[in-house]
Amino acid sequence: MTQSIEAPTKEFSVDWEMEGNDGGRVNVMLSGQVSLLDGNRFYKVDGVLYIAEGSEFCREVGNPRLSVRRNGVEASGRHWGWETISSRKSANRLCTMDGYFVRTGYWAPADRSIQLSIVAEHGLSRRKSYSTTVTVRLVD
Repeated sequence: MTQSIEAPTKEFSVDWEMEGNDGGRVNVMLSGQVSLLDGNRFYKVDGVLYIAEGSEFCREVGNPRLSVRRNGVEASGRHWGWETISSRKSANRLCTMDGYFVRTGYWAPADRSIQLSIVAEHGLSRRKSYSTTVTVRLVD
């Protein structure tokens, strides 16, 4: 199968500030690009998740395990459902190394946009918190 980038690549960015119990803060960034491939039959999300600021406070916010999730929206407004698209990495690890990821998937004719957000799992209970969601519209 030959893949080629069709429509212009759309860039995205999510900036999320996590606060700890004792006032510490960690600023987590997600950025990258989304494109449609092979005659709009597939999508490709290419991005990086990293700690932008406040790395010394990772333990204070619970050193959560961070990952990226995606959801799709069809023309009718129906959603695909949230799915994790990157490996989970501890915040301490992201202080020293960025978390790169690439995800490809099927793009149906009814699909219009992709939503992306950051997920943080805290502690043994794996309590989850979510960043704001960014919507990348690929088809008008």
